Amino acid sequence: MLVTIMILDKIDGFTALTRSGMHVARARYVDSAEDAIAFAARRDARDERAVPILLRAIGRGDGGRTAGLLVEEPLTDHKAIRRVYRELMPQVGSAGEGILAEASTEHGTDIAIEGRTDASLGKIVVLRNHAHSVERMVPLDPDGAETLVAGFQGYHHQPPSEKMRRMLEHLLMRVFAFFEETGVESFVLDPVRLHENSYTILDATLRSHRPLHISKRLAPNAHDRKGYDYRPSGCQ
Repeated sequence: MLVTIMILDKIDGFTALTRSGMHVARARYVDSAEDAIAFAARRDARDERAVPILLRAIGRGDGGRTAGLLVEEPLTDHKAIRRVYRELMPQVGSAGEGILAEASTEHGTDIAIEGRTDASLGKIVVLRNHAHSVERMVPLDPDGAETLVAGFQGYHHQPPSEKMRRMLEHLLMRVFAFFEETGVESFVLDPVRLHENSYTILDATLRSHRPLHISKRLAPNAHDRKGYDYRPSGCQ
């Protein structure tokens, strides 16, 4: 029997991750330059400066294939947002593609977390950067997450701090729970931007046999089967 695997819409994937307790960059499709400016508006109406954002043309139905990312630097004023929106518009086709606006995130250490389903081994999670990767089978307990992080050489040859190690272990446990308890066949979270005591998933591609229906965050202890507890001091 032929089994169809669908690639989730970009925003649907972001929503599924968020509802599973992960910190994802704020993003949505915008229909005009003025809509993009509204997305970048600060909550304080007295502050007319734009929140730094990125704009890119993507395919809504293919998990976020990037048709064009013209500017890698964040857009910080209305004029720049209008200009880049105009430049991206010719790349938006007729097959349901659109322009995605995403809140920019300060610099940090970028890594990737991938999940795949092997016919004989089952589900596997991979932690990688451009030069190194480590992987473990799912399900994974906190000791396994600690071992995975300890074996990862992804910090620009600098030893990670205790806070960063614990934060990454905490994120991996949520990823493991999400992968194990949902209908996701495979996923790529790339990049995931790490800071001292926080992280942000900036992009995600999820593949599944069926649409995901996650109405609320996974159970608070879904990532904590052996009492693992991480309480970040920063904003998550």
